[in-house]
Amino acid sequence: MLRKHTYSDELRRGLHRGRGIVGRAEPTPSWAREPLFEKVLTLSDVGKLNRIVLPKQHAEKHIPLKRTPETTTTADKAVLLNFEDGEGKVWRFRYSYWNSSLSYVLTKGWSRFVREKGLVAGDVVVFSCSEYGQEKHFFIDYKKTTTVSGGAAASPPPVVETGKGEQARVVRLFGVDLAGEMRGLAAPAELELFKSKLLLYKSL
Repeated sequence: MLRKHTYSDELRRGLHRGRGIVGRAEPTPSWAREPLFEKVLTLSDVGKLNRIVLPKQHAEKHIPLKRTPETTTTADKAVLLNFEDGEGKVWRFRYSYWNSSLSYVLTKGWSRFVREKGLVAGDVVVFSCSEYGQEKHFFIDYKKTTTVSGGAAASPPPVVETGKGEQARVVRLFGVDLAGEMRGLAAPAELELFKSKLLLYKSL
């Protein structure tokens, strides 16, 4: 299908409406996928907001959203995109640009994807596209966090968004966000004070 450029036609024949899932086909082999970018899921990505914020630089480069001077509302800056997962199932997500947060997001259909795949904060979502064909076809997959003995998934350090399009790990000791304190330090004197706090905590 990829060689004959009939992928879209064959896919449409199996499309059906329903809760963000639009079809299922034979999984596209890995050799036919071109890696685009990865996203480490944050607490808000897997929460009740039903949205995942995509890294802005990657979204603009790999999934450009056409906008015109007449486009003024969030609703106008949205399209429906299909993403095939590793099992050949095709998911339809609403892809839009939010002026309020200056970010690119996948919304409608995302929460169902999270539930079905059992995704949690710290898991990694992998985006790729097809290397062949006249149209660009997108793929979505995921990598779970490292498992520990007994088969249980290890709880990863929570991931927070800094508000600058970046992510940071939360490292806590006795309820104190050590990573947060380090990020907020601005002078050597404060660093020395932080070190003394750390020694105090360790001695408790």
